[in-house]
Amino acid sequence: MRYESNIRHQLRQVVFRHLQKRLKANFKQKPSTCSHNITMPLERGVAVGLCGVMSAEGVMRGSPCDLRIPGCHKMAKGCPLWEPLQTKDEVKADFNAIIQSGDRGVIASNFPDVAALLWVLDDDDDAIPSEDEIDVDARSHDPELSWGAKFFKKLGGG
Repeated sequence: MRYESNIRHQLRQVVFRHLQKRLKANFKQKPSTCSHNITMPLERGVAVGLCGVMSAEGVMRGSPCDLRIPGCHKMAKGCPLWEPLQTKDEVKADFNAIIQSGDRGVIASNFPDVAALLWVLDDDDDAIPSEDEIDVDARSHDPELSWGAKFFKKLGGG
């Protein structure tokens, strides 16, 4: 039998990992995560992703940017125009809105393991980690830093 405090700790860890996963997915440089990527229909049921960056003259760049097209993945990875769909704060706000909603059905459909831990605790909404509890862990694990940058930072270099 586990203690309630152990389960609450596990719940905070699981919630933190889900937040990190969402942040990492948002900042992965690929066509589907670029805010400039627009979908243009070609024919019935078929669409292709295009770069929607506008030039100074107001003309859309329009180059293909779709994972289904060979070579586009590499192009997107090195694209200087790539911008994430959401900022870090927007991702965190959306995530926290789901967690803090207290709606067990919504939580279960997005994060089944979180819902299971909440079910085990089965008390009122006190079991749901607060935004501050999640953020304390997030400050110590910045997903935007590479492992090398984190190591250098720990050594006092930055």
